[in-house]
Amino acid sequence: MAVIPLNTHDHQPIRLCRSEIVSITEIAWETFVLRLKEPALSQNAHPGQFVEIRVPRCADILWRRPFSIHDADGEAETIDILFHAVGRGTEALKHLQVGDVLDLLGPLGNSFHIDDHLTEAIIVAGGLGIAPFKLFLRKTRQRNVPTTLFYGVGKKEQLCRLDDFQPSAQVRVSSVDGSVGSRGMVTDLLIEHLRTVPDMERKCLFVCGPTPMLRKVQEIAAQFQIKAQVSVETIMACGFGVCVGCAVPMRFPDPGKKEYFLACKEGPVFNMEEIIIHD
Repeated sequence: MAVIPLNTHDHQPIRLCRSEIVSITEIAWETFVLRLKEPALSQNAHPGQFVEIRVPRCADILWRRPFSIHDADGEAETIDILFHAVGRGTEALKHLQVGDVLDLLGPLGNSFHIDDHLTEAIIVAGGLGIAPFKLFLRKTRQRNVPTTLFYGVGKKEQLCRLDDFQPSAQVRVSSVDGSVGSRGMVTDLLIEHLRTVPDMERKCLFVCGPTPMLRKVQEIAAQFQIKAQVSVETIMACGFGVCVGCAVPMRFPDPGKKEYFLACKEGPVFNMEEIIIHD
């Protein structure tokens, strides 16, 4: 499979912003959408990019926290951040109020590449891995690219509202416990779909989610000989390559050779065939 020339945005300015909270909405169990008034970022954000947010009112949390840009509305001049309240930093975010101001850095990283000749964009998202794809769907809709979304969660309570993704995509949902959609893994739905798909050359997988899911999708992409791009979820403390804490091992044609790229700088989106996925 050919290597996809990913979007790097090398000349895009990184801004240090003071962004006012427009709304904060719980859309699933302990999962929130934070909407920020941000004129500059809303005009320039691309699907797959992220921002680094300084956690408010927590002086002992030194490093910013990375969050995918969930959506960007240039007309409303807003960006959305999707997060799950699981630790001290995200717990602090969920208690913020409309009108509070956040200190953030962005847009950071590269983005998914949507080829002009795609006949289908196939999204595979697991859990909070759905985060980059509302903005992604905004872009595929603008370009009239048919899109299918496979979205897997553990249980019904974790499912983010589907009206954010329909009718921009055909949506198929799975849950581990069978409480919503099909029972089982989202990769089972993907395999079922790919078995019916002709012309793999003009289709591409766009993937984000937990590591076990990424490993399985990597195997599936190789089996069906379909191109795939993956957004990796890892700790990115600085966001622009200074701390060197987000090294990702890469696979190259020479047997046994590895190279480490930085998720925040060369990523977070990579060609799936080039990345070594492990715990």
